[in-house]
Amino acid sequence: MDSGRVDRLATLLSMDRQAAGIGVRAIPRAEGVGVAQAPRVDDILDVAEANLSRPPDVDVGDWQQAHGLFFSNARKALKKLERGDRALAPDEGYAAEAVIIGDGTRPSFLLCGNKVADDDPFIRTWRNDLTSAQAGIASLAATVGRIQPDSGHASKFIGTGTLVQSVGDEDLVLTNYHVIKMAEDRFDVAMRRTAKGFDIDGVLEIDFVGESCSLDSNRHRIAEVRLPEGFGETFSGYDVVVARLDKGNGEGALPTPLPLLNAEPSYATGAMASLALVGFPAAPGARDGDIDWGFVIGTLFGNRFGVKRLAPGRFTDGLGSHPDDKTARRAIGHDATTFGGASGSLVAAWLDTGPPCFAIHFGGATGLNNYALSFAAARSVLEPLGVRFAP
Repeated sequence: MDSGRVDRLATLLSMDRQAAGIGVRAIPRAEGVGVAQAPRVDDILDVAEANLSRPPDVDVGDWQQAHGLFFSNARKALKKLERGDRALAPDEGYAAEAVIIGDGTRPSFLLCGNKVADDDPFIRTWRNDLTSAQAGIASLAATVGRIQPDSGHASKFIGTGTLVQSVGDEDLVLTNYHVIKMAEDRFDVAMRRTAKGFDIDGVLEIDFVGESCSLDSNRHRIAEVRLPEGFGETFSGYDVVVARLDKGNGEGALPTPLPLLNAEPSYATGAMASLALVGFPAAPGARDGDIDWGFVIGTLFGNRFGVKRLAPGRFTDGLGSHPDDKTARRAIGHDATTFGGASGSLVAAWLDTGPPCFAIHFGGATGLNNYALSFAAARSVLEPLGVRFAP
């Protein structure tokens, strides 16, 4: 495991756990506030284990095998980090990452009817925030869809998109440029280059349901993709596009578009209590080391991927913090739990009224950092494409 990810894990392990606020979120204390005792490894493992129970459709033998591998490697890794040893084997490092997610500090909540289930195992210390933000979560989640090729589903999709307000009567969806590129390169969706971007000749659609509890769908065809000036993948440009839906070519009524996007500088500098994303994280694949972590994490965490989830987290880095963003200063950092498939999710100040969406997630690494394109930096290239922003 690379040293950057190990350093991030060590930092997370040493952080103080606050007993209130956002889900016993790991928050470093400011200087002068006092020094709290870091959580003991056994306590972290106890909380993670308490949050994990065998899903009814998972084989008992598979569960026991995954459980044993997971906690054996997690204990080795966390004990090493506790004594200052950062020479983690890949299997130990990945288990440590997963247990930090599993202890409830960075959950990924399944959504059903655009709300978090009351019996979700991770809801415990997040209950107050989820209750107070319930209306905002529902309005945001309703606008979020799974972008997929023809006959797409939870195991055959590309990324996430969100219905936003347009200047005229067009139906516009925001997603990443690299999501559209992947649709063409990996899924062979036919598209023609135009002066504005691409006309979609093949089948590319967005499903605004995509929930694990529902057989329903609400699919709408994407007719055109508009590219901003200076577009590019991840840090090479503005990793965002505006997709226009084909009016009258959908299964049902469209949801009410998101409130106006927010480009306030305060959100680009971390002036919010918490943030959250709604998207469609995909299953993690096999990784380095001797263990198939796709199997282990999938078994332990319910094997529910490619469906709509809410992932709360915190702002971590300001504009220009990543080495590849020093000059352009377009990206902010966050630590919400995201796997591949969440690309294109909007970042919302979910505890604020609205909730205001101020960035679009484009990539990162769980346990290290995730990055999103700030609308404070991208407003000037999105408004000419028809997207509306708050004054």
